[in-house]
Amino acid sequence: MTETQHSNNEQVNAPRLDAAQVRTGAASVRPLLGAQEDRRIPSPAPESRVWSELLANKGRLLGVSLLIVLLGAATAFIGALVWPPVYAARAQILFEIGEEKSTGFLREDRSLTTQLVLLRSRQVLGPVAAQERIPVEELEKAVTMSLLDSSEVLQVEARAGGPDVALRRTREIVDRYRDVARTNGESGVDDYVIGNLADVRAQLAEATAQASRERAVPGSPSLDAAEALVQGLQQREQQLQSQLDQLSITELARSEPKVVVPAYSVTDPVSPRPVFATAAGALTGLLVAAVTAVLLVRRWSTR
Repeated sequence: MTETQHSNNEQVNAPRLDAAQVRTGAASVRPLLGAQEDRRIPSPAPESRVWSELLANKGRLLGVSLLIVLLGAATAFIGALVWPPVYAARAQILFEIGEEKSTGFLREDRSLTTQLVLLRSRQVLGPVAAQERIPVEELEKAVTMSLLDSSEVLQVEARAGGPDVALRRTREIVDRYRDVARTNGESGVDDYVIGNLADVRAQLAEATAQASRERAVPGSPSLDAAEALVQGLQQREQQLQSQLDQLSITELARSEPKVVVPAYSVTDPVSPRPVFATAAGALTGLLVAAVTAVLLVRRWSTR
């Protein structure tokens, strides 16, 4: 009876030992299989992690970006409302290019460019700045000269804190420019020709008198020389007179700046402009939001 129980116990315990051994073996095999599976499945790339974080946190990123854009637009709008207004005044000047100067597009463009340079020069702006009691550098920043639509019309715009000041400065600049342009346009060539013509006529009168005296002397050997001198001086007088007539015609046809639109004040302030300021603030906020989103996504992906 005892042997039977012992043998039965052995038979009963044997399967239990075999099952434990199987479980132990399976447990020892699982890490090896897991390691092999880990080696077969690659880890996600950094780009994939970035996109995953972006998709997972798109709501937060959208909210932060929208907040930054709204803050930028609101700040710019409020700044435009509290910023001191700047007013402008304008005038338009016609500088006609005469036919004697019109030798092609390049010549016309050079002539008009010269007038723009003259308008911006300190020869024009210096006295105006001294009269306004401001530095000439400040006046240069507050004045704009331009050519309207590839025409012969020059536009002058002066800006200031008040409309009356801008209008006064525009008038002063236009008047000073016309004076300088008229002075530069007057040439000393005509004075030179007039002086030479006066000298030649004096010499001609003296030579004519000398030739008359020589004719009074019968058989005078100097008569031919005196008459030749008179003829030469007469030809010289005719040449100088012709040059003087040509200079007079050129002087009449010379281009002078003409004010076609007198100085006038612009009704609305030229700056600040709330609409443009708000748009610029929103654009700036959008750029800042984009940079912030990139930094946040990179930070989340490195966790």
